[in-house]
Amino acid sequence: MLYFKHSYAKPASFHAMTVHYLAIALILLLMLAGYLFLSHSIQKRRIRRQRLLTALKARRNSFRDLVDGFPKGFLTQDLTNLLYRSLIDICEQLTRLESKEPGHAEQLAFYTSQLSAQQNSENQAKVRLDNPEQVREARHLLQELYKFVQQQSQLKLINKIQTEAYTDQIKRLVLQMGVDNHLFNARQAQQIGKLRLAIHHYGLARKLLVNENGSHGFDKQIAQLDSVIAKLQEKAQSQTAKTATPETPTEHQPTPAPISTTSEPATSKEWDRFAEETDGWKKKQLYD
Repeated sequence: MLYFKHSYAKPASFHAMTVHYLAIALILLLMLAGYLFLSHSIQKRRIRRQRLLTALKARRNSFRDLVDGFPKGFLTQDLTNLLYRSLIDICEQLTRLESKEPGHAEQLAFYTSQLSAQQNSENQAKVRLDNPEQVREARHLLQELYKFVQQQSQLKLINKIQTEAYTDQIKRLVLQMGVDNHLFNARQAQQIGKLRLAIHHYGLARKLLVNENGSHGFDKQIAQLDSVIAKLQEKAQSQTAKTATPETPTEHQPTPAPISTTSEPATSKEWDRFAEETDGWKKKQLYD
């Protein structure tokens, strides 16, 4: 009887071994879970780092295109300094992320020297664009610059006063391009003898200035345009009188009516359209 009971009793060592194996299995499971978690975290950081690098390089290229795209002296010194400071900040981040890439350090040194030279240079003569192709390209670049200023404002990297100042400077450049484009067309018309067309474009340039002359800052330019338009109208009347036929007395020739510029939108409306075209940036996250 005692032997029967003894044959069914489990030794204590069996329970100890079972607990030991369970403990090992639990440790292995925990180690596997830890490894998977760590591997996932590393992969996630790698992806995030790569995305940041891609975004930084894209921004660097975009700002570099802005700096190189505008003719030297076209942008105000404040806007140029803003672009250089942004490029320097981007190059510093790239240098930290890819310390073994010598190109980042070289670009950082280059843009730092460019900013220093820009700040120490005397006031440059303003460059005016008189080529339609240049105007179109500059308009596109100004859109990108406007979006950048708004992004900097949203990220609190520039304050409200700076944002308004930069926006006003961009707005003035848009006005300048519009006026210069009409002046270019007017001169082209004069060269081929189309005086009425020239008067028309001078009138459009004048209208743009008048619409933005609330502070009378463009009084001088408007007066100059008035003088040019008056001389061209007199010349156009003289030509009309010389070409009149005997059957059509010159005294009955109608006086050229003032050129209507109602078809030309006001600069403020042009600026509204310019700003509306950039509203898409608000719906996109361009920065990681």
